Parts: sequence; C-alpha cells; structure tokens
Amino acid sequence: MSTGMLPDRVKGGLRPSQSIQWQREDGTAENLTGATLTGTITNRATAATRAIAGTLTVTDGAAGQFRWDYAAGDVDAAGEYDVQFGAAFAADETPARTFVARWTVHDYRAVA
Repeated sequence: MSTGMLPDRVKGGLRPSQSIQWQREDGTAENLTGATLTGTITNRATAATRAIAGTLTVTDGAAGQFRWDYAAGDVDAAGEYDVQFGAAFAADETPARTFVARWTVHDYRAVA
C-alpha cells in the first residue's frame, strides 16, 4: 500500500476484515513472504498513537496481500486516523514500512 486511503469503517464494527495489498511506489507488490506485520493508528485530532490491536495476517506473500482482522480497540472511537504498517523479515533482510494511509471510523447511530 503506497500513500492513499483505507476503506471507512463504523465504530464498533469488527467485520468485515480489511484486505490490503502492499504496493511499492511504482505499483509493484511488496513481497511479504515470511513477514511479521505490525501497525499503528494515529488520531489526526490528538496525535495520540496506538498499536493496532487486531491481527495482521499475510494471505498471499508474493502478491503483497494481507488481512486486518480488527480488535475492538481498533474501531472503538469515531474519528480521522493515519494508519501505518510495518513488516519484519529474517535477520538478513531490512524491515519495511508503508507510507501513511488515511482512515475514517464513523460514529454508530443506533435506531431507537
């Protein structure tokens, strides 16, 4: 995933998981085979940053595809966020980081 936006979500909504393709600036896939993924969520209003609590799973390493299964803490507050992912590889390879992607979590309005 180069710079861009992630699909919006609704506060408290844990499904569906988010499928993401990590791409380099030239549009080619970042090979994530064997990578351990992490990520951060930064609130654009407060600048508070927290680790992604959900599970990040490589689904097709060669194609740079992974899935974000949300934890409750990932979608517990409505707002505008910056999300960034990291990938750690074997000792002889350098770590990788994505550019920041914008992400919106909308408030949930229950019908009475």
